[in-house]
Amino acid sequence: MTATRVELSEALDRDALGQVGDMLRRSFDVAAFDQDDGGIRLVVNDVLPSEELKKLLKQVLRARRYATGEQIFSRSVAGRCSEDPQPALEAKRDVARIGPGLFAFRGDFLRVRTALDRLVQEVARQAGAEELAYPALWPVGLLQAINYFHDFPQLALLASGVSAHYEARSTFAQRFRKGSGNGEIACTAENGMAPAANALAPTVCDCCYWLLRGRRDVGDQVLTVHGQVFRNEASVSGRLDRLTAFTMREIVTIGSEDFVLGKREALIDEMTEMMTELDLACTIQAADDPFFSNDALQKNAFQNLAQLKYEVVTPLFGDKNCAVASINLHNDFFSRNYDYKDLEGDDLRSGCVAFGHERLAYAMFCRHGANLADWPSSVRAYLGLD
Repeated sequence: MTATRVELSEALDRDALGQVGDMLRRSFDVAAFDQDDGGIRLVVNDVLPSEELKKLLKQVLRARRYATGEQIFSRSVAGRCSEDPQPALEAKRDVARIGPGLFAFRGDFLRVRTALDRLVQEVARQAGAEELAYPALWPVGLLQAINYFHDFPQLALLASGVSAHYEARSTFAQRFRKGSGNGEIACTAENGMAPAANALAPTVCDCCYWLLRGRRDVGDQVLTVHGQVFRNEASVSGRLDRLTAFTMREIVTIGSEDFVLGKREALIDEMTEMMTELDLACTIQAADDPFFSNDALQKNAFQNLAQLKYEVVTPLFGDKNCAVASINLHNDFFSRNYDYKDLEGDDLRSGCVAFGHERLAYAMFCRHGANLADWPSSVRAYLGLD
């Protein structure tokens, strides 16, 4: 355990303190993080020199100051949910807990989640998107090519199979048979496991760019893909706002800078119209990705200042908020890393809008209540659930 403290010239407000805490938890197992009259105190369960921890804390505080927090859209509604609707959804078995960050859905919750995807799919169709489908397992090399394991090691989930040898399979079968008491499996050769050649998909859009690798004839295009994604995280309170396995639909644009920026603006307009029709309060505000490690601090600041990422943030219940969608510009990141170009030999730009369907459905139940029949008729009609 290591502790440090940094003096502050002025106190951080609640939002800023939360942002700094979130950034620190991407890299550390934080045991304590608080603010007193003169500074910030940080205690982590990792072992490292106190001066190094202090240096990292100062970098986080500096990077946070660069964040613009710019809002490009805001919508308010009367009233706010005071109680979490999830217990009521679980009581009628529309939501069933399987394990940390893992849930099964049925009934009204599943109907709403499916209806929301239909809405986003229609937005994609109107934008001229081609529908694609990918497996939930991706080759490790696909993610290594874009440095995913360096930037987001805290989110990675690898998939390992049992070795092809009889002895390994026999060891595995005996060691983890019913009644063995081994509720967790270490993915080691000793347990008969083979090295992981695949990872569970952490998003749905990266394959869109990977399929273009090596090409020299890529033109302007819009794609859409829907699927389940997996990240090594879960809500500490067991709520639906942060899941290990969840569904997303992304609308991806690839092409010239003018094409990508034009599609981005049109999709933002579609997104704001959708949030209005769903009668959800929201803001669309500058954000950054959950990068890990020292160089991530600069990436966070650059991403925010360059307005490369925005999040659609909507209230849940009490004072809790949640990002239900994101709007991202990648510049030529994927074109360079997957080595695809246009007919003139130039790298291409890309961008995407991404919707987390469980989060968005959860926000809808927070806004309108646990009983779908009591929702405003205009909202149910917009979802096609009348």
